[in-house]
Amino acid sequence: MRISKTQFKKYTKCHRYYPLDQVYTKKLDNEIEGYDEEDIIDILSSMFDIESGEELLKVDEKTEALLEFYKDVEKEALKQATKTFDVEFIYQEATKMQKQFSFTDEKGHTYYSYLDGYAETETEAMVIEVKATTTAKFRKLGYTEKKEFVSLFVDDDGILKTRKNFEKSEKLLAAYEKLFDRYHGIGKYVYDIAIERFIIEHSEHKNRDKKYKYYLAVLNNQYVFDGQYIDNEPNYHQVNGQNLICFVDLTEITEQYLPEIEKKRVLLVDYMEKNQLEPLKIVVDCRVKKPDECYYFPVCWKNLKKDGSILETLGRKEFVDEDKNKYSLEKMISLGYYNLDDVPYEWLKDENKRIQRDCFDHNQEYFDDRKVCLGLDEIRYPIYHLDFEGFPGPLPRFYGETPYMQSLFQFSLHIERKPGICDYTKDCYSFLANDFSDCREELIQEMIRLIDLSSGGCVLVYNKAYECTRIKELSEIFPQYRQKLMKINDHVFDLLDIVKGNSQLYQSLGFTEEESKRVNYYHNGLHGSYSIKKVLPLFSDLSYKNLVIGNGGEAIVAYSQFKYLDQEKIEELRKELITYCSQDTWSMVVVLQGIRRKCS
Repeated sequence: MRISKTQFKKYTKCHRYYPLDQVYTKKLDNEIEGYDEEDIIDILSSMFDIESGEELLKVDEKTEALLEFYKDVEKEALKQATKTFDVEFIYQEATKMQKQFSFTDEKGHTYYSYLDGYAETETEAMVIEVKATTTAKFRKLGYTEKKEFVSLFVDDDGILKTRKNFEKSEKLLAAYEKLFDRYHGIGKYVYDIAIERFIIEHSEHKNRDKKYKYYLAVLNNQYVFDGQYIDNEPNYHQVNGQNLICFVDLTEITEQYLPEIEKKRVLLVDYMEKNQLEPLKIVVDCRVKKPDECYYFPVCWKNLKKDGSILETLGRKEFVDEDKNKYSLEKMISLGYYNLDDVPYEWLKDENKRIQRDCFDHNQEYFDDRKVCLGLDEIRYPIYHLDFEGFPGPLPRFYGETPYMQSLFQFSLHIERKPGICDYTKDCYSFLANDFSDCREELIQEMIRLIDLSSGGCVLVYNKAYECTRIKELSEIFPQYRQKLMKINDHVFDLLDIVKGNSQLYQSLGFTEEESKRVNYYHNGLHGSYSIKKVLPLFSDLSYKNLVIGNGGEAIVAYSQFKYLDQEKIEELRKELITYCSQDTWSMVVVLQGIRRKCS
């Protein structure tokens, strides 16, 4: 069997991944030890809709849509590599045109990897693996002592290297060990290039007379684009001594990783030869409730995807028994606690967990009218219900932007001048870019024109961290609007603080610390989440399900197409984007009205 680097990473997650992947790709043509056709059909029903054939497992459409933008990172990385290492690295857009290394083991399995960047000198061969992450993770790996931060990595003229003699510091040594955790923020990238090195080291195509060096190419989080273009394309030249791309030297680290990769390979061969779906067991590779949750988690643990699952638990997923023994979420699942009501009530030490449990057990709603009503009194009219949409491109596109800075392209605004007096159409205002060019200044001007705080009022948002951060970024990039932007920022009020709660706000209103930490509202329909899309149906019959663009990820995908479409197609998408963003601000109007009715 031919096994790519990507498959190697996936198949070594656990003993179940390989056989499940065979079912996914081969359907009923696959044979799993101990499973008949009926069992296979049951597994397939968790992967595909039996009637329509539609895939049920999550597909990252946003990542797929932004693939072209990630390819641009590779192009820039190899341009910079050519300058940094003074040897030519050639970018190949098609993966199969890239340099490939492979080897075949004693069982006849072939392992192969394509390299993002490869170049040779007379004495060295350099391998570049491009990752669309930033140097922030690497610079922050270390410890703080006496208010001074000591990083494990130091910058040597654009190349990050581990600090010399770090072994003498226990704290730096502990940070170094995280590089060998394949689920750590940095460790996952180290693991990736370590597999690549493992394949190269065993390949007969490796030139044994040369010293091989292994580097990650990542985006420099300290790079600020100065807005220079050549033929309408950004010119990412050095700015204030900073290059867009930095390199991380992982030559010594990946060498130490090789024995561990060999152990993984032996396990992989065993998994493939057995091809068995062994009994379920929660392992770290399941990545429960993590962004990188295993692709087949909904198949293995479909009972945990039902309403009332223990995965819905509010707050920290930690439980404590009568003897003060602590249990993680994974441990609870391994012990057979799958549902909220499986957990002994006495193990719920957090009051919010007990509130959630009472709602679940008695099918009731929890509403702290005293806290909510006093919170509502803090809202000043007129209310400007505001929502932004931004494009998190890996490469900065416009002046003043850094890698992954959210480049705003849209806002929606519903103006509620008196309590409950707001019309979906007449009181709705919006701004949306006409194309993929820089529209930020026009967006600022329109927002400032519409939001009139001269006689008071507030700017209502849902989960204010996003909007406040964007406003502050705009005020730094466009200082001529700083005063007016910061006035908007100073008048921001978070509707989430009313729905869920905010300890700081309610302590300032005279509540005790314990009272302030208690949630304001809970309903079983939330399923442990306070996203606006979960809250909205509890106060109205509105839904995002029938919208062409139904979430932020889809909005980013739609806007990204502006770069490639003609104006007629762009206008079609603009209508859907305006409808979606308007729904976000109207949802806040509706939820606020619903909460106000409960208080009255």
